[in-house]
Amino acid sequence: MSQALVNTYESAAKLMEQMLIAARQNAWEKVTELEQSYMLKLEVVKSLEQTMRLESESLSPELNARKQALVQKILADDGEIRNLLYPVMHRITDMIFDAQLHARIPPDGL
Repeated sequence: MSQALVNTYESAAKLMEQMLIAARQNAWEKVTELEQSYMLKLEVVKSLEQTMRLESESLSPELNARKQALVQKILADDGEIRNLLYPVMHRITDMIFDAQLHARIPPDGL
């Protein structure tokens, strides 16, 4: 089960890396698609972690080090995706605000 957990973290890290590549290309629909797969992978991680706790199984030092490295990579990639996403979200918010403002102003100006 220990190796399965680390393998699942590796799969999650690969998905996050693909999300980052798509985000760098402004392919936000692709990011969203990959995010669905990533979230499913996290559910598997949670299940495996819980099963290991219930069975009092722990990772070897080598596998634990690999898991920690993968978690750090996932967090770093996630942070970079967020940094790429914030300007996009800001532009969308501005467009929505402008549209709402124009909808409230009568055509004659006031």
